[in-house]
Amino acid sequence: MKEVEELIPLSAKSALILIDEVQEIEHWEKAVISLIKRPELDVVVSGSNASLLSGELASLLTGRCIEIEINNLSLPECIEFSGNETDFQEYLRFGGLPGLYQFNHDPDVFLRYIQSVFDSILLRDIVQRYSVRNVQLLKRICAFVFDNIGNVLSAKKIVDYFKSQQRISMGLETVLNYLSHMEDAYLIHRVGRYDIKGKKHLDLGAKYFVNDPGIRNALIGYRDADIAGLLENLVFLELHRRGYRVSIGSVGQYEVDFVAEKSGDLEYFQVAYLLPSPETVEREFHSLEIIRDNYPKTVISMDEMNFSRNGIRHINLIDFLMNS
Repeated sequence: MKEVEELIPLSAKSALILIDEVQEIEHWEKAVISLIKRPELDVVVSGSNASLLSGELASLLTGRCIEIEINNLSLPECIEFSGNETDFQEYLRFGGLPGLYQFNHDPDVFLRYIQSVFDSILLRDIVQRYSVRNVQLLKRICAFVFDNIGNVLSAKKIVDYFKSQQRISMGLETVLNYLSHMEDAYLIHRVGRYDIKGKKHLDLGAKYFVNDPGIRNALIGYRDADIAGLLENLVFLELHRRGYRVSIGSVGQYEVDFVAEKSGDLEYFQVAYLLPSPETVEREFHSLEIIRDNYPKTVISMDEMNFSRNGIRHINLIDFLMNS
């Protein structure tokens, strides 16, 4: 406050104040609230934690601020940043961190940079912020969640896996806390389940998607066998970027990969790597065909051939991402 008062006299008619990584400043909200009361000042605060405007602070700032979530680069943005050097496979492997493009086009340098970003998030935004003592356990849970993108997970499932497969005991509350910390630090997104027929959100089970596939691949490695989960992750990120509230759909015994809601309207999405056989086409389309409403339904895959049928659109994944 003293710094601002020295730099910006009371007689100033207009000034812009930018405060980066604001969560590092103790009692920052008291200063910001007093600053935004001055009509001649515009204040922009930025930070790397999803809980920045949570709880009591949100009520204090209600009606006085606009929150803008900054996403990683989309595929078209990566192409723009790199000068048309980025292809889809590279985007799938290295993700969309803007900082990649300050380096020469070198996969080893890319991976080292991404690893340093992950280490910074883990240590600064989680370990230091929440006083996490067992850093290795946190890293193991990160790796397990990254390795299971696209699979329904629960804290109990994680506890059971570590107990049976790695002989590591941990409490359910510890896992829930670590998952929450990872969400707050923008490492992962939790996507809950939605009963399409009953039109209600379900509490049991969820999928976790990594906020950047490059971070996931830098930690556990890129494997062709993981392609289905990685493509599903890319579609989730694109829907999130477009402003949809995303859930996993459940209709009877069948699953719909994504139910996307915006402004009261729904869209349904199925994601597949390829549709190589009539049986695969039937499986992917059937989950959407049994939904008895008229909201748009789309199957997304890497196929070039158009398999659209019965009012359900089929679109190539790269085309979907390029229309960001």
